[in-house]
Amino acid sequence: MATPHERSRVTALDPADAGTHAEVVALFDRAESASDHPALAEPSRLAWAAGGDFVGLVLRSHGAVAGYAQLGWRDRSFTVEIVLDPDRTDKAGARRELLEAAASTAGRHGATELRYWANLHNHVDENEIRTLGFSAERDLLQMRASLPLGVDRRPVDQAFSFRAFRPGHDEAAWLAVNNRAFAAHPEQGHWDLATLEAREKTSWFDPGGFILCETQHTLAGSCWTKVHADRQPHRGEIYVISVDPAFQHRGLGRALALAGLDWLAQRVSVGMLYVDKTNQGAVELYASLGFTIDHVDRCYLLEGPHGPTEPSGAGRKGPNGVAR
Repeated sequence: MATPHERSRVTALDPADAGTHAEVVALFDRAESASDHPALAEPSRLAWAAGGDFVGLVLRSHGAVAGYAQLGWRDRSFTVEIVLDPDRTDKAGARRELLEAAASTAGRHGATELRYWANLHNHVDENEIRTLGFSAERDLLQMRASLPLGVDRRPVDQAFSFRAFRPGHDEAAWLAVNNRAFAAHPEQGHWDLATLEAREKTSWFDPGGFILCETQHTLAGSCWTKVHADRQPHRGEIYVISVDPAFQHRGLGRALALAGLDWLAQRVSVGMLYVDKTNQGAVELYASLGFTIDHVDRCYLLEGPHGPTEPSGAGRKGPNGVAR
């Protein structure tokens, strides 16, 4: 919490308050410069840029923005990410204030779950987060490798061919395969056309790096890549890789990963990807290609969130009656 000599308060972000928006963007820039890591995950960044459905909570200290929390939701499950001023000495106290306010906000709107994504997880923060009732639920590994890869290429069944994604033509087939491949995944298995088209409109989207694998005009899998031109050095990501369950265990995952990484190697010298720690098959595949763990993003779960505080100004309503 704030020291006795420091007044902090959390308020709901007013969509019409351009001044506070600018201060929060400046906070994002400071946090990214200090960590060399995006301040928010991509879905949250897209929601912010579009003015979409989210709850923004702003922490001020001595009048200046010292922290920001952004809540998104699906049904009654809420997710929060937190961005803190890298120069603030009491980061644990600031995080606690924002998590308490996030739990209160989610609880007031009937949320059954609140997930907190601690990007660039630091074990020093573990006990503080657990005192608020959160328990560790998932670890997302970011793995990196130097490009080009120095690994052997295995022959691929000649029944399969590779080509680039065609915007306006391949969306339905890709969504069907992706959602089957990730049916049990809490985020990736719920894509719809609007979600896909939003990515196609981003500045980084390049259909040449969105590689599809087909057999007899049927989509079997894909490797979608992304170049992070805003990072130094530039990095190339395996953004989404999926194989239809009907075509798994035929070596397509490795072949698609190599196809995507070969495309990236013509543009960048560092490859990266995210993978759930529990997905041992994928972790072992990427390790065999030369990837090592760079850092961990940890997801914490709070069930039946509630809290003693209510951010002032939290009366503006979005869809489902959620303040925004």
